Amino acid sequence: MTITQWVLSGAALGAIYSLVAFGYAITWTTSRTMNFSQGQAVMLGAVLAWAALAVLRLPLPLAILAATLAMIPFGLLVERFAVRPFRRRGPTWLISTVALGILLENAALALFGKDVQPFPALVGERPIQVLGAGVYPQELLIPVAALALMGGFELLRQRTMVGRQMRAVAYDETTATLMGIPAERMVALGYVLASVIAAIGGVIVAPVTFVSATMGTVIGLKGFVVAIVGGLESGWGILLVGLLYGILEQAVSATIGTGARDAVGFGLAILVLALRPSGLLGRAALRRV
Repeated sequence: MTITQWVLSGAALGAIYSLVAFGYAITWTTSRTMNFSQGQAVMLGAVLAWAALAVLRLPLPLAILAATLAMIPFGLLVERFAVRPFRRRGPTWLISTVALGILLENAALALFGKDVQPFPALVGERPIQVLGAGVYPQELLIPVAALALMGGFELLRQRTMVGRQMRAVAYDETTATLMGIPAERMVALGYVLASVIAAIGGVIVAPVTFVSATMGTVIGLKGFVVAIVGGLESGWGILLVGLLYGILEQAVSATIGTGARDAVGFGLAILVLALRPSGLLGRAALRRV
């Protein structure tokens, strides 16, 4: 594998981590909570798209649309039953969302089985030459999709009234409510957006990793690492760290071996957080006194 292939394949992998990390960031910047079943939401989006394609025989665009739309009520249900009852009781929502992820994975194993299933590429299936290296078009699509979604998220959060309301709820929910902002709706919207992004991530990574009931576990964990290291309130930081993390994994796999990949990645993440707890591009939290 050439250096160009390391970079391009690693960037594709890292962009998936960034997409999952965006899900964590959206819910955190809205409600100061996170859905720790976000990785399983990626799996669910991929499984639903595969089922719509292979079982219902829908065309690929309709199968992807159906899976994405199905994640809207999923996000609402996660917020309503796994987060809202526990949000004001400390971090107990962490346990409830972890439990939800375990339930989703076991349900998928029971219905879908342990086998992996192929998923058609959204773009060409033959490798193309880029700077002398052969890469699949799908690997080039993933970073582009991540960049587009990150840009859309940042525009929503910074430039729209809805985005400002979501940030106001995260900063001080009581004051935001007194100002007429529908806090619970904003929190629910955050979970819907995070779930839809997870579905898109599942669909675009499925042609590369294949579809399986356990595909989201490691992706969700590494997405969380990327979110923390990049900075939960920095979309650009999340994208940058995700791309670098993916490239690092590919380089370690090619030079040292796949067994050292996770050890090196997580070790560097711990080192970065020890030196900069708020993340590379995150801002230190302000204390209200």
